[in-house]
Amino acid sequence: MSTVDGEDPEPPAAAAQGPRLFARFGLAIAHPRWALAVAADRRHAGRSGSDLIVGFLLLLLATQLRGVISAIWLGSAVDTGFGLRAALRMLTGALTVDLGLLVVGSLVLFALAGPRRNLGRAFDLVCVAALPLVFVELIATVAVRSAGIDGVPVAASWLLSGLAFGWMGALVALATRPARIAPRRVPPPPADAVRQARWFGAGAAALVVLGVVVQLLWIAGHLELVKPMTDGDSAPMFAVPQIGPTGQLGDRVSLETTRGKVTVLDFWATWCGPCLASMPRLEKLARSHPDVAVLAINTDDPARARAVFNEHGYTMKLLFDDRGLADRYGVTALPYTVILDRDGRVREVVRGTGHDLAALVDAASASTPSGGLPGTPSGGSPAMPSAGKPAGASAGPPVMPSAGKPVGTPAGASE
Repeated sequence: MSTVDGEDPEPPAAAAQGPRLFARFGLAIAHPRWALAVAADRRHAGRSGSDLIVGFLLLLLATQLRGVISAIWLGSAVDTGFGLRAALRMLTGALTVDLGLLVVGSLVLFALAGPRRNLGRAFDLVCVAALPLVFVELIATVAVRSAGIDGVPVAASWLLSGLAFGWMGALVALATRPARIAPRRVPPPPADAVRQARWFGAGAAALVVLGVVVQLLWIAGHLELVKPMTDGDSAPMFAVPQIGPTGQLGDRVSLETTRGKVTVLDFWATWCGPCLASMPRLEKLARSHPDVAVLAINTDDPARARAVFNEHGYTMKLLFDDRGLADRYGVTALPYTVILDRDGRVREVVRGTGHDLAALVDAASASTPSGGLPGTPSGGSPAMPSAGKPAGASAGPPVMPSAGKPVGTPAGASE
């Protein structure tokens, strides 16, 4: 039987094509030496990069379908630019770390390849080595969502990331040998290896299908969390903790406490430059309209949020989103401000900056109060569930860290 290092005669053209796509995925799992050897064969130059792109697309389909549909819906119903930015946020949040590791791995392998180094070959080899990032996130995310688990401990999230990164590192180490030798024609992998690879590839395909089905079922039951929030919608009820003077989380503040008042909900993060730039105007609004409830809802770090408020002397009520409130309000980019009238109905959704909030608040104040609870249509009952995250909300973020942030860090992109 031929070996990876064997100098066999040139195989027929059909055999030279090697295993098909999902079998190549499986080969990277079950027989990584063969997968790397095939990637190093210059007859297949660029194919492993194409395979990795397909792997990323399948991962997004299986784990980020909700975000894709939300971005399309936002672009068609509200503004194309907002939809595109939401899609870009989703892509960067999901793939930034993976793409960064791909670049770093390629440069490292190129440097280790010695006198026979070739950047294209190093990139092809690292594309095979990066497939574990796709596999681990696919398995973990689909498993968590299928089980209906609401949130994953940060420690477990980082453990999964360590597994994926370590697996990739091991394959990069294996790739140094084919990267250092002269390019050669590699015979087709043994039939037994290809057969096993097909089984692993079929398992990966089944996980993708399962991930899509789980998300579609969740979306069908939670359309209100997928569609963009627009004027006239009933505001989802909530109760989130207030951030105390030293950054600690205190008592929960419910939307019910603003009954009968025009309410401004401003979602922001400490890393968001436009959010920080808009804070003085928001504070001015709160001071000039004492009859309006202005709630600044931080989405990333309560201690740093309090430090920002203390430094600038802001007096607005500062809350922390610890229950996926941003998802329930359809936050796709930051800053994101929602203005509610006295009946608890959405009067304006402000995405980005540059809007005259005072004028929008005055317009909402001119509406006739009904005396109902916020989030309650006139003469009716609350239109949304209680403050907890809706069942199935785990169909949101992936269970592995993205863009260097642990799971549970709300993703948002500044306008």
